[in-house]
Amino acid sequence: MAGLKDAFEHVFRRWVRKQRPSFTYAKVRIVESMSDVPAEVGWEIFVVRRNSVPLWAVLQCPCRCGERLNVNLMRTAKPHWVLSLKREKATLSPSLWVTINKCGSHFWLVDNGVFWAPRRSMES
Repeated sequence: MAGLKDAFEHVFRRWVRKQRPSFTYAKVRIVESMSDVPAEVGWEIFVVRRNSVPLWAVLQCPCRCGERLNVNLMRTAKPHWVLSLKREKATLSPSLWVTINKCGSHFWLVDNGVFWAPRRSMES
């Protein structure tokens, strides 16, 4: 199973390198607690980190619906995402999919860039 996952990640990375992000968040800010994250996060990604361990990523939905996304990074809770910070840019894995009763956005965040997942009809 690990071989299949590695193969998918390799193909996905090659695809992303050929694309241009639809939107790019301005920057990543590291804070110590959720209370340090402002109510309006704007177009920045806030990473709540304690003792060098990432706990949360907080960002505004890129579709501009105004939804604040609190993304769990703690491996002890489900579901959780994996954060990679390189050159002050954030990548989250797997993709982020906002529930349909909100805006229904589905996207990948790679190096602060938003790559939209193809929209599928509800019938398929």
